[in-house]
Amino acid sequence: MSIHIALVKTEGQKISVESAKKFIYSSDHGAESIFVGRVRNENSGKKVTAVTYDAHDQAVIKSFQLICNDAKNKFNNNAKIFLEHAKGYASVGEISILIAVGSGHRDEAFKICRYILEEVKHQSPIWKKEHYEDGKEEWLPGHSLRPKKEVK
Repeated sequence: MSIHIALVKTEGQKISVESAKKFIYSSDHGAESIFVGRVRNENSGKKVTAVTYDAHDQAVIKSFQLICNDAKNKFNNNAKIFLEHAKGYASVGEISILIAVGSGHRDEAFKICRYILEEVKHQSPIWKKEHYEDGKEEWLPGHSLRPKKEVK
């Protein structure tokens, strides 16, 4: 098994860097690239205390699988990929997304990691509600899941 994908419900589980490192390790690989996205304390001038992520579970898992397969086909079929995203309430500092890649060389490890991050942000039906210090909350606009029209 060379791909691990999951939505991690924040009520009882945490996304683990150690689990990711263990999964992607191989003596065949000379490079590991790990991206950790965390909930930050500010966005657009507003003080953030937490974020709630919601997702269409089956569609997210399907999109994660397609994205990871595409990344392997595009950059290195022998790469090992770990991708987890939070679902539920996550406080400032908690991990919201973790992407780890083990591959033969650093260039492909970096490229695969970046490719997966950008594609998840663009393709996966995950919604984000920010909770603010003043008690207010707001669902943020996401990316359209519809294909882009070419501008001529």
